Amino acid sequence: MTRPPTRIELRVDAYETIAFEAANHLPRETGGILLGYQDNGTIVATHALVVEGQGATTNRYVRDDIRADELLQEFLQQRADDDPIGYVGEWHSHPSPSGPSTVDHAAMRATAKVSSTPIALLVFAPGATGAIFGLIARRQRFGKTTTKEAVVSVPPSRFPPLGPLPDGAVRGDGPVFISYRQSDGTAQADALEDLLRAAGLVVWRDHTDLRPGTTTDRLEQALTRGLSAGVLVVTPDIAHSDIVRERELPRLLQLDADPNFSLCIANTITRAGEEVKCDYDAPDRLLRLAPARTLADKKQANMRQPSGEVEIVRDLLMHRVEQRKPIIRAEARDFTIRVQSRPASSALDADEEDLHIRLKPSEDGRLPSRGGLELLQKTLPLTSDAVYTADAKSVRISGGAHLSVGLGVGAALPETKIGRVIVVDPEENAWTSAAPDDDPQTTELTIEPAQIGQDQAAALKHRVAIFVTLTPHADRTAFEQLVNDSADGFDAAEIISLGSTERIDPREAARLSAAIAQQIKKFSASQGRAEVHLAFHGPYTMAVLIGRYLNTLRTVVYEWDGNRKDEPRYKPVLVLEPGVTGGPIADVLP
Repeated sequence: MTRPPTRIELRVDAYETIAFEAANHLPRETGGILLGYQDNGTIVATHALVVEGQGATTNRYVRDDIRADELLQEFLQQRADDDPIGYVGEWHSHPSPSGPSTVDHAAMRATAKVSSTPIALLVFAPGATGAIFGLIARRQRFGKTTTKEAVVSVPPSRFPPLGPLPDGAVRGDGPVFISYRQSDGTAQADALEDLLRAAGLVVWRDHTDLRPGTTTDRLEQALTRGLSAGVLVVTPDIAHSDIVRERELPRLLQLDADPNFSLCIANTITRAGEEVKCDYDAPDRLLRLAPARTLADKKQANMRQPSGEVEIVRDLLMHRVEQRKPIIRAEARDFTIRVQSRPASSALDADEEDLHIRLKPSEDGRLPSRGGLELLQKTLPLTSDAVYTADAKSVRISGGAHLSVGLGVGAALPETKIGRVIVVDPEENAWTSAAPDDDPQTTELTIEPAQIGQDQAAALKHRVAIFVTLTPHADRTAFEQLVNDSADGFDAAEIISLGSTERIDPREAARLSAAIAQQIKKFSASQGRAEVHLAFHGPYTMAVLIGRYLNTLRTVVYEWDGNRKDEPRYKPVLVLEPGVTGGPIADVLP
């Protein structure tokens, strides 16, 4: 004799469908039908189908019977003939956490009256608790039908419970964790990662920083061993990520309870009927936090607009400065920036530097990547403001990068805005913008005109070419080619080089950088404030210091293109125009 069922067992597929759809339809009810089989006193629900109900409200759902039958037949047609799975009941949601109503009981009795087998009803209350209620209706003797509460078992979580955060989980100089769904969030996460790195913030990303081992264990380590901030990228498919929902988000919310941590929400979900606006309630729905407004009540960046990414970078930069400013003041130390445009980056870059600017490395050898320069174009104004806000007496720059990057970084830290800048070379020598008392005064500059083979009677081009060479035996051939092969031509050209010595003593950096910048301005002024085309050949340290003085010139910066072995050349890569909106990099050249 078969025992009447008293239990309802919900399998993973059915549970995920019900939990997702119930949250996604909030604040309205939704529902559908259950599919499965009966086994020894238990109704096993293996699948749940969603049947939209016309006129569903916050407290009413009536499924479309015709549509329900169509979906049922479509499902059964895909099953084998001997598959025991079939219709076993109904489900719907109650936005307010309540069990089956008297109407539900009556409806189930009516359904059971025409059924040869007991029928299950599941009522799901979306939210943090995810309460689920079960009811079984069956036909008794003489046509009588009854309903009875049933025990409901749900699939266990594949993750162990989270414990409290350990000490040191929030670290002011720690990386920024990016949480996202790979299937549809990778592009957005990549874009944010690149922009944050270009702004000077170290990022933790799974594809570069997840070490070998069990994924959940490695994620737990990353989330509890010292983060400064997090970015949650909300895309439609995030609803199907239990890693984000059950591991990353709960940890990020725990971390966000610490005022020293900052959690940003990058919302990509479009508001219905408004393409450029985002749905601020979507993060809670998709991550099954609704009807609570856990994320809706937090600041969200609208990724439907280009300003959304910049907003996140600005917020996190200012958060970093807020964390570092008291330390800088207490220690009376410099604001420190490390710059790199060549090696690949990782979360291991996080150290005691206040900012660590990393650009996407180039794929074609010596030249900086265009993508990296475009990122720098977006972030330098933000970085400049962050450094200014730190109110440090001096800025200390270390590392190494392409010379165009050095000139750009220097232009973002002009003498009119930032006090003293110190650039440290690989041998730990300090090249400072403030002239020291022990400047040996051994190096003088040589200024000489360069020949232009063009028709001097031609109309003015308002362009001058300048070659600054601060290393011995620099090859001038490429500069001569730049001047004479230019399609647009130049009004004049000049070479600034070292006169008396072959190498600059770092103690001479302040005097020489100011003198070189002054000569560039003077030469431009002599040609009616002509646009400067600058080919620079010298130490990275001097590029930064000279860049600080180019705040009144429009300067096209060239890089040495050594990729062409038979014909090295100078290639224009960016345009500096400090003092304009969005400067100092006004354009990145192809």
